[in-house]
Amino acid sequence: MRYKPKEVILKNGLPCIIKSPGPEDATAMLHLMSTASEETNFLSRYADEIDITIPQEQQFLQNCLRSKKDLMLCAMVHGHLVANAGITAIAPHQRYAHRASFGISIIRNYWGLGIGSHLMSSLINGAQEIGYEQLELEVVSENERGLALYTKFGFELYGTRKHGFKYRDGTYATEYLMMLSL
Repeated sequence: MRYKPKEVILKNGLPCIIKSPGPEDATAMLHLMSTASEETNFLSRYADEIDITIPQEQQFLQNCLRSKKDLMLCAMVHGHLVANAGITAIAPHQRYAHRASFGISIIRNYWGLGIGSHLMSSLINGAQEIGYEQLELEVVSENERGLALYTKFGFELYGTRKHGFKYRDGTYATEYLMMLSL
């Protein structure tokens, strides 16, 4: 699904464009994924596990634009991609058609500026437009910023997955399962 770009003003007064990334944004998207993965332990992969090629990312982004069930958004500040978020169907089967999963990542230098809230609001509206009835996510239990954002938008905790993450140093993190009814 393609999202009509909109400009928002961040808490620091900077303008930010929320838009659907296209194939032309593939290199910047891969850089964002790698950078964000290096900056936090709360994302699903390490930076060195991002082995997607630029053509593969271009195709993925093109598919998102054409999809009737997926929505990918990004945040641009001064022409630089600083965050992304998306929703995708839980599964392609009819019994799951009412459910979508949600994910978000923001470069550390842009934390606390309201980008997460702008992306969340836009994705919730997009999910409703697509026809989803609930959004689901998994969040590391120590991710206080993420938990605050999700709770602010009405996500509710419905489960806990102990040892959801296992880090390279051998330690584990618990994941919370959260859901928003639309």
